[in-house]
Amino acid sequence: MFKATLCALGLLAASSTMAHELMIMPAKSIITEAPASVAVDISASHGVFRFDKPVGADNINVYGANGKRIRNIGTVVKSASRTSFDLPIDENGTYKIVYGGSEPMYMTTYTIGKRDTQKRLRGSLAQVQDLIPEDAKNIETIKMSRYGMSFVTAKMPTEEVINPTNEGFEIIPVTHPADYINGEELEFQALLDGEAVEGVEITVKAEAALYNGELEPIKATTDEDGMASIEIENAGRYAATFGYQGENPGADADKAFYTVFYTFEVVYE
Repeated sequence: MFKATLCALGLLAASSTMAHELMIMPAKSIITEAPASVAVDISASHGVFRFDKPVGADNINVYGANGKRIRNIGTVVKSASRTSFDLPIDENGTYKIVYGGSEPMYMTTYTIGKRDTQKRLRGSLAQVQDLIPEDAKNIETIKMSRYGMSFVTAKMPTEEVINPTNEGFEIIPVTHPADYINGEELEFQALLDGEAVEGVEITVKAEAALYNGELEPIKATTDEDGMASIEIENAGRYAATFGYQGENPGADADKAFYTVFYTFEVVYE
């Protein structure tokens, strides 16, 4: 495993909404015992653990300690800056909260005219081909997949929601989220359709950095086994971004960009 400088993830921001980071913010990541209820806020934000824009309720998925999707997460409230609900914790174990579409998003761009004015259309090249002028140049289709995730554990850590599905781009917390302790290494693995991914760029920002300008983001890159480790000296809440440009985007795109936003807590010991 090795550390590396994080390259700019600006290419991932193909639209203004894509420029926001997805922040899933449970009020607690560890609770004593079920049954209980945990307040959860989700926001598309420009700042770490700050509310900016709400998200659609349709793309919120919660998986219980048995690994199965929970269909009833209670009333979801969408305000001006965030989307909120109270998550029922009915049994002990680890729960996973995910926000993001199950299908990738496609953006096709091209230039046109004497000034090479750039235009863009939502959709793969096949979907928008009839909308592109015949004299268009520099036509390129980008495939984007992005989602946010966070975990809540009641009493005892379990692995069902940690295990990979081997579908799409996945970040696996090898160190269990309930075992994040300051001063100890946290390990992650990046997978794409079940295969290890080298070169995933990681940046981790502390909520405390809002109040202490001396706290610099932690940066790392996955190795040939898709593994990376970071060490966090201070307890608190953190937001990690995992970004990767795929080499094999498939027949529907020229480039593929994958992003996972992961919020978590580190406890003091």
